[in-house]
Parts: sequence; structure tokens; C-alpha cells
Amino acid sequence: MNGRLAERLRQMLGRAGAVRVITALGLLGMALILLSGLRTRSEPAASAEAQHLSEETALPDAERYRTELEQRLTDWLSRMDGVGTVTVMLTVSGSAEQIYAEEVKETGSGNGIRRESEIVVTKGSGGESALISETRCPGIAGAAILCTGGNHAAVRERVTAAVSTVLDLPPGRIYVGACT
Repeated sequence: MNGRLAERLRQMLGRAGAVRVITALGLLGMALILLSGLRTRSEPAASAEAQHLSEETALPDAERYRTELEQRLTDWLSRMDGVGTVTVMLTVSGSAEQIYAEEVKETGSGNGIRRESEIVVTKGSGGESALISETRCPGIAGAAILCTGGNHAAVRERVTAAVSTVLDLPPGRIYVGACT
């Protein structure tokens, strides 16, 4: 077998065979270059995916809060007896509110006390910025829940009571219905 292989190589490396080998190696090199170009073109797609993920995390605070709360409520309600598959939609009132830290100064005495407050400002590498002491989540205005068990009055009542308790909503702002 080694003799056949050696003979075959001698035939290929002959004058006409050498041209074929060089042409084949050239084509192989070009194919590798094209393949490497495709690989670098797929990398921006990966960075586009990363950009999409960062855009999702850059949702406004109220929107992110609402979607996270919907997901948690969906997971929790789906564990209740008789509820089945659940879809939750919440509406929020307003947006997240940031409360800035204040420095309060009182001057005077007795009935003549005067109060002055200033927002606390911090200096960083990016310049000055107000110090946030608290961020308040937006209020929940209403809830709509669709579940496979929503056609049973007992399930609707339990879901309404649970959502009312968890979200501190009056039952009139909660809708529970059946889904298919």
C-alpha cells in the first residue's frame, strides 16, 4: 500500500500534477480565508445579541418592575389548586420615584425656628450628582388574570383574594377570567 501511495504522489508531482496540487492548495487557502471571514461576520451578531440583552435590562424602572412582578405573580398563582395555566397582566400608575437625600439645617430658637434643606451632592469621576436615598416603586393600578380554572367561581374568588392581598388592591380592580 505504501508503494501505491508513493507512486501516486510521484505521478501527481509530475509537471501537470504539480500545477494541480498548487491549484488545489490555493483553492483550499481561499476557502479558509472565506470561512474566517464568515466567522468574524458572526461575531457582530453576537454583540448585537448582547446589545439586545442590555436594552432589555435598560427598560424603564416602571416597566421592569411591572414585568418582574407579573412573572412572580404568574409563578405563584400557577401553584394554587385548580388555577392551572396562568397569564397575568398588571397596570402601573406613574413611574418609579427617586427620593434625594437632603441635609436639613435649623436656625433660630423658640417659635422662630427656621428650617432649610439642601439636596446632598456627591462628586465623582463623572462630575457632580445628587445622592439618592430611596427609590419608590410605582403603584399597581389593576390586575387581569387569565387561568384555565377561571371558569369556576371558587377559583376566581381565591385568585381575587390572593391578588388583592399580595398587591394591596381592592377586588374591583382585579379581573379573573378563563383562558383556553
